[in-house]
Amino acid sequence: MKSSPSLPPLSPAEQALMDLIWKLQPVNVTDLLEYVNRGRKEPIIRNTLQTQLKRLEAKGWLKCEESGPVRLYHSAVPERSGRSKVLSELKHRLFGGSGVTMVRCLMEDGGLSPKEIKELNTLIESFGKGGGK
Repeated sequence: MKSSPSLPPLSPAEQALMDLIWKLQPVNVTDLLEYVNRGRKEPIIRNTLQTQLKRLEAKGWLKCEESGPVRLYHSAVPERSGRSKVLSELKHRLFGGSGVTMVRCLMEDGGLSPKEIKELNTLIESFGKGGGK
């Protein structure tokens, strides 16, 4: 899958926000703040969240629309292509661009369950038979 090359990379905090936004969209600041702060020992404040949202808007990852007195946020990038972009950056930064090295690391470090390995084998077979991209 092609990702959007023009989008700037996300920080870990921005990635976490995008994960929530993809799940909850459209979402307002009040609801998003509640989700962000679940399980946090030290909650972030509303102004901090709004600053992060403005940065995501400026980077092109997020859109905002006015709905009466409420601002609703939603992704400007579909989840699949956004995750593809993040994964591509990770693959290049940590694994020298090698998908094989990245998957090997997951397998050797126990990051894949036997069920996931079976699914991966099925996927590889499908791509090998022309069933992928």
